[in-house]
Amino acid sequence: MGAAMTAPRRLLENATYLVTRRCSERRFFLRPSKKTNAIFGYLLAAVAARYDVVIHAFCVLSNHVHLVLTDAKARLPEFNRDLDALVARAVNCSLGRWEAFWDPDSYSAVRLETKESIVEKMVYVLANPVAAGLVRRAAEWPGLWSGERLLRGKKMTFDRP
Repeated sequence: MGAAMTAPRRLLENATYLVTRRCSERRFFLRPSKKTNAIFGYLLAAVAARYDVVIHAFCVLSNHVHLVLTDAKARLPEFNRDLDALVARAVNCSLGRWEAFWDPDSYSAVRLETKESIVEKMVYVLANPVAAGLVRRAAEWPGLWSGERLLRGKKMTFDRP
Protein backbone atom coordinates (compact mmCIF):
# COMPACT_ATOMS: atom_id res chain seq x y z
CA MET A 1 0.00 0.00 0.00
CA GLY A 2 1.40 3.45 -0.94
CA ALA A 3 2.07 6.29 1.46
CA ALA A 4 -0.70 8.78 1.99
CA MET A 5 -0.11 12.18 0.42
CA THR A 6 -1.01 15.40 2.13
CA ALA A 7 -3.21 17.85 0.31
CA PRO A 8 -1.32 20.67 -1.40
CA ARG A 9 -1.07 23.88 0.59
CA ARG A 10 -3.32 26.58 -0.83
CA LEU A 11 -1.26 29.71 -1.34
CA LEU A 12 -2.97 33.08 -1.30
CA GLU A 13 -1.55 36.52 -1.90
CA ASN A 14 -1.36 38.66 1.26
CA ALA A 15 -2.00 35.70 3.55
CA THR A 16 -0.48 35.84 7.03
CA TYR A 17 1.15 32.80 8.62
CA LEU A 18 2.78 31.56 11.79
CA VAL A 19 5.86 29.68 10.57
CA THR A 20 7.79 27.41 12.91
CA ARG A 21 10.94 25.41 12.19
CA ARG A 22 12.91 23.20 14.57
CA CYS A 23 16.60 22.24 14.43
CA SER A 24 17.57 18.64 13.78
CA GLU A 25 17.30 16.49 16.91
CA ARG A 26 16.18 19.65 18.76
CA ARG A 27 19.85 20.56 19.08
CA PHE A 28 20.95 24.08 20.00
CA PHE A 29 22.40 25.11 16.63
CA LEU A 30 20.81 28.57 16.94
CA ARG A 31 22.17 29.25 20.44
CA PRO A 32 22.39 33.04 20.82
CA SER A 33 25.70 34.59 19.84
CA LYS A 34 26.70 37.72 17.97
CA LYS A 35 27.59 35.61 14.93
CA THR A 36 24.42 33.50 14.89
CA ASN A 37 22.19 36.53 15.52
CA ALA A 38 23.94 38.45 12.71
CA ILE A 39 23.66 35.54 10.25
CA PHE A 40 20.00 34.85 10.91
CA GLY A 41 18.97 38.52 11.00
CA TYR A 42 20.72 39.35 7.74
CA LEU A 43 19.40 36.28 5.90
CA LEU A 44 15.85 36.80 7.19
CA ALA A 45 15.89 40.40 5.94
CA ALA A 46 17.47 39.52 2.59
CA VAL A 47 15.17 36.59 1.80
CA ALA A 48 12.07 38.49 2.97
CA ALA A 49 12.97 41.36 0.62
CA ARG A 50 13.62 38.93 -2.26
CA TYR A 51 10.14 37.37 -1.96
CA ASP A 52 8.16 40.41 -0.81
CA VAL A 53 7.43 38.89 2.60
CA VAL A 54 6.62 41.22 5.49
CA ILE A 55 7.91 40.02 8.85
CA HIS A 56 5.64 41.12 11.72
CA ALA A 57 7.30 39.30 14.62
CA PHE A 58 10.02 36.71 15.10
CA CYS A 59 11.91 34.86 17.77
CA VAL A 60 14.98 32.69 17.22
CA LEU A 61 15.43 30.34 20.15
CA SER A 62 18.35 27.96 20.53
CA ASN A 63 16.63 25.04 18.79
CA HIS A 64 13.72 26.53 16.85
CA VAL A 65 12.37 29.62 15.11
CA HIS A 66 8.96 31.32 15.06
CA LEU A 67 7.96 33.88 12.43
CA VAL A 68 4.69 35.76 11.91
CA LEU A 69 4.72 37.00 8.34
CA THR A 70 2.56 38.16 5.47
CA ASP A 71 3.28 36.62 2.08
CA ALA A 72 2.36 39.38 -0.39
CA LYS A 73 2.88 37.35 -3.58
CA ALA A 74 2.12 33.78 -2.45
CA ARG A 75 5.81 32.80 -2.49
CA LEU A 76 5.96 31.16 0.95
CA PRO A 77 7.50 27.87 -0.26
CA GLU A 78 10.36 29.67 -2.04
CA PHE A 79 10.88 32.01 0.92
CA ASN A 80 11.12 29.09 3.34
CA ARG A 81 13.31 27.02 1.01
CA ASP A 82 15.85 29.80 0.61
CA LEU A 83 15.81 30.97 4.22
CA ASP A 84 16.21 27.42 5.53
CA ALA A 85 18.98 26.52 3.08
CA LEU A 86 20.99 29.70 3.59
CA VAL A 87 20.67 29.67 7.39
CA ALA A 88 21.68 26.00 7.49
CA ARG A 89 24.75 26.57 5.31
CA ALA A 90 25.91 29.73 7.05
CA VAL A 91 25.32 28.65 10.66
CA ASN A 92 26.72 25.17 10.00
CA CYS A 93 29.84 26.81 8.54
CA SER A 94 30.17 29.09 11.56
CA LEU A 95 29.91 26.04 13.84
CA GLY A 96 32.35 23.95 11.80
CA ARG A 97 29.77 21.31 10.98
CA TRP A 98 28.14 19.99 7.80
CA GLU A 99 25.42 17.59 8.94
CA ALA A 100 21.64 18.09 8.79
CA PHE A 101 20.62 21.38 10.39
CA TRP A 102 16.80 21.40 10.28
CA ASP A 103 14.53 18.59 11.40
CA PRO A 104 12.91 17.36 8.16
CA ASP A 105 9.47 17.01 9.77
CA SER A 106 9.42 20.26 11.72
CA TYR A 107 8.34 22.86 9.18
CA SER A 108 4.93 24.28 10.00
CA ALA A 109 3.05 27.14 8.36
CA VAL A 110 -0.37 27.88 9.82
CA ARG A 111 -2.49 30.44 8.02
CA LEU A 112 -3.86 33.11 10.35
CA GLU A 113 -7.23 34.18 9.05
CA THR A 114 -8.37 36.86 11.50
CA LYS A 115 -6.79 39.95 13.01
CA GLU A 116 -7.34 38.39 16.42
CA SER A 117 -5.43 35.23 15.48
CA ILE A 118 -2.57 37.33 14.06
CA VAL A 119 -2.29 39.35 17.28
CA GLU A 120 -2.56 36.18 19.38
CA LYS A 121 0.29 34.50 17.50
CA MET A 122 2.45 37.64 17.59
CA VAL A 123 2.06 37.69 21.37
CA TYR A 124 2.90 33.98 21.47
CA VAL A 125 6.07 34.50 19.41
CA LEU A 126 7.24 37.53 21.38
CA ALA A 127 6.56 35.89 24.74
CA ASN A 128 8.20 32.59 23.77
CA PRO A 129 11.50 33.06 25.67
CA VAL A 130 9.52 33.74 28.87
CA ALA A 131 7.03 30.91 28.28
CA ALA A 132 9.97 28.53 27.78
CA GLY A 133 11.40 29.60 31.13
CA LEU A 134 14.58 31.00 29.58
CA VAL A 135 14.27 34.57 30.90
CA ARG A 136 11.98 36.54 33.22
CA ARG A 137 11.27 39.26 30.65
CA ALA A 138 11.31 38.68 26.91
CA ALA A 139 13.56 41.71 26.34
CA GLU A 140 16.27 39.87 28.32
CA TRP A 141 16.53 37.14 25.65
CA PRO A 142 20.03 37.41 24.09
CA GLY A 143 18.95 35.71 20.88
CA LEU A 144 17.41 37.34 17.84
CA TRP A 145 13.96 38.63 18.77
CA SER A 146 11.88 41.35 17.14
CA GLY A 147 10.42 42.65 20.38
CA GLU A 148 8.04 45.53 20.10
CA ARG A 149 10.11 47.31 17.41
CA LEU A 150 8.17 45.86 14.49
CA LEU A 151 4.86 46.36 16.29
CA ARG A 152 5.61 50.08 16.50
CA GLY A 153 6.42 50.22 12.81
CA LYS A 154 10.17 50.56 13.35
CA LYS A 155 12.23 48.77 10.76
CA MET A 156 15.07 46.55 11.81
CA THR A 157 18.22 46.52 9.71
CA PHE A 158 21.00 43.98 9.65
CA ASP A 159 24.49 44.34 8.24
CA ARG A 160 25.90 41.54 6.15
CA PRO A 161 28.04 39.41 8.49
